[in-house]
Amino acid sequence: MAKKKGGASMSALAKKAKSSGISLSTLKKVYKRGQAAYLSSGSRNVPMAAWAMGRVNSFIRGSRKHDTDLRAWAL
Repeated sequence: MAKKKGGASMSALAKKAKSSGISLSTLKKVYKRGQAAYLSSGSRNVPMAAWAMGRVNSFIRGSRKHDTDLRAWAL
């Protein structure tokens, strides 16, 4: 059976959701916003998945000023 595209990223998000206590649906929204940011102005020296996951990691740490609308729902 073929692996679904993006499966590795989604399993990583599930692990991060479990360890951080932030819902998987919220982290998926942050990830998708990271993908959109990459496409609008991201560095072409970094893969899109890495760019988006970096945004998720920053969101979990609380070190970003982006996605503040999701932060209230996350905690």
